[in-house]
Amino acid sequence: MMEAIFTLIGVVLGAILTWLQTYLTKKGETKKNAKYLAIRIIPILNQYLQVCIDVVKDDGLYNGQRTNDGCLEPQIKTPSAPAYPNDVDWKSIDDDIMFKLISFPSQIADGNQNIKFAWEITGPPDYDEWFDERIFYYTQFGLIAYRLSEALSIKYGIKMKTYDHWDPIEYLKKELEAASERRHLGKEAIEKIINDILG
Repeated sequence: MMEAIFTLIGVVLGAILTWLQTYLTKKGETKKNAKYLAIRIIPILNQYLQVCIDVVKDDGLYNGQRTNDGCLEPQIKTPSAPAYPNDVDWKSIDDDIMFKLISFPSQIADGNQNIKFAWEITGPPDYDEWFDERIFYYTQFGLIAYRLSEALSIKYGIKMKTYDHWDPIEYLKKELEAASERRHLGKEAIEKIINDILG
């Protein structure tokens, strides 16, 4: 009888140890995959942040000059969403961050549709509505890219990119506030937009 009990205990312990070993191996692999994803995605988001800043800075002048017709003309093409790599394990990262990263390209596509529509209703020589629409959306996209990069950096222990001589986030916030005021949004609405992104 005792032999049977010891055998049963041995089988149960063996099963528990096997399960624990599998669990710890899988957990270690998931952590490794999450860090790899962060290392791959953070530079893409940082680069996209710079692209957004370039769009926001585009004042329609070429070397300070208008076109021969006296019009403003965009110098930076409206960019598409950042392209994420295919070799990352999305299920390895935090669900909330994953959702925000995966839905970001859709937000950009929607914003680009609104920008395209603004082009159809604006006119020369300044194309004010179109330039304002681009600034309004691309300040937000830049801030979102920064916030996602920051979230990945903090969660997975990757060093954040530093900016020595200026603060791109403060620049984008000021430009977003100015674009929002031109849309006649109140201070509370502007603060809500910024808090929703950076909150």
